[in-house]
Amino acid sequence: MNWACLAPQAEVLAACPEPAAWFTPEEQARWATFTGERRRQQFLAGRWLARLLLAQLRGGTPAGQRLTQDSEGRCLAPAPWMLSISHSGEWVGAAVGQGAPVGLDLQLESSRRDWSALAAFAGLQDCPDAATFYRHWTLAEAWLKAHADISSLSALRGLRWHSDARGPAWQGRIGDLHWAFVGTTAPLWLSDLLPQGLQPTDARCWSPLSEA
Repeated sequence: MNWACLAPQAEVLAACPEPAAWFTPEEQARWATFTGERRRQQFLAGRWLARLLLAQLRGGTPAGQRLTQDSEGRCLAPAPWMLSISHSGEWVGAAVGQGAPVGLDLQLESSRRDWSALAAFAGLQDCPDAATFYRHWTLAEAWLKAHADISSLSALRGLRWHSDARGPAWQGRIGDLHWAFVGTTAPLWLSDLLPQGLQPTDARCWSPLSEA
């Protein structure tokens, strides 16, 4: 099974103790490399939300959930749990799978983003509007996160998506927030983990189709 939570970053940070009380030495070292306060807060919120989610599933306290990271800096949960973290704008999300990789991506729609140029750069399917672009962009990013053997977004230039009730990708939006999840099954949204947690209800199912 897979589980996920989306919540306002400010709410996650308000519930978060001082990082010195729960950061691992590796997390502390990486956090110290961030010079921008925005990136520091995103990192902090993502790691704490991941711990809240794991504590709900594994038992124990959030602070007692020990996370590690791989050589690329990706956050890892204790086996057999698999983890994915994403943030965009004022939102943060975390997804957890048991025994199989998961990928979660969030993208807050912005009028300042040249989505047509990004679509061309990434080799995404022709995008007639912003909604189509964000669907393909989030699906591609979530696919990357679920497949550690894919080194970069450029590796997905030939990948296309088609509707498929079996998944393994699910994508939707809540207002201006677009999200995508990749895993063996659709996630169970733990919207009650935080008072303002979101409950996505309009997901469509997608499957990758390599370009002929």
